[in-house]
Amino acid sequence: MITRPITGGCFCGAIRWEADDVFDAGYCHCSICRRISGAPVYSFLHFKEGDFRLVKGSPKAFASSKQFTRYFCGDCGTHVFGRGEGWSYVSASIGVLDRPTEVRPTMHQCEADRLPWLNIADDLPRYPTNNNIPHPRERPSPTDF
Repeated sequence: MITRPITGGCFCGAIRWEADDVFDAGYCHCSICRRISGAPVYSFLHFKEGDFRLVKGSPKAFASSKQFTRYFCGDCGTHVFGRGEGWSYVSASIGVLDRPTEVRPTMHQCEADRLPWLNIADDLPRYPTNNNIPHPRERPSPTDF
């Protein structure tokens, strides 16, 4: 069960956001997400654009690709959320949630870029890239979160 609103923010508390509902969640294995997070895999969740609100602070923007802008705290450096060109949703790390145990990934994307020594033993769907996921992303069953 997810407590609403869903809340999150940066490490130092200067940037805070809230959202009404989770659209989808997963693991991303792409090299960009690995470098941004400093981890071998990035766990993310998405919110529909209208469900997401910045409630405190002014994050700094960084275009990590032609299609995606990431927003960071200028004080502590935490990657707080991101928006894609033409996307109708906002992306955030499960790690910046106030209650990360309430959201479970439901897929793996960019599996073709997965580090060969990283093996997550689950039966979640796996997509070679982030372009072949049913789009617009279909909303999983509420019991998946």
